[in-house]
Amino acid sequence: MAKCDFEINYSKSTDEVKTIITEEISGNNGEIQMNDNVGAFTISVPGGDVTGEVAFEDNKLSVSITDKPGLIPCNIIKSVIQGYL
Repeated sequence: MAKCDFEINYSKSTDEVKTIITEEISGNNGEIQMNDNVGAFTISVPGGDVTGEVAFEDNKLSVSITDKPGLIPCNIIKSVIQGYL
């Protein structure tokens, strides 16, 4: 069961947002595997790893966090991803 799910709207093109997300995750000690408009990622943070899945559709990024350190709240993860965009 997912630790948290959320959606983020964006106004840029889907390809542009996929590039931004991929570069930000890769540039911050993480890995992401994309397959068309869906992907899975892991990013190392203090206390462990944040793992999840992303899906891009109609100017909306859907994120499902499947595992994370207990001390990192979902709203912080959402805020960080929003900051990328």
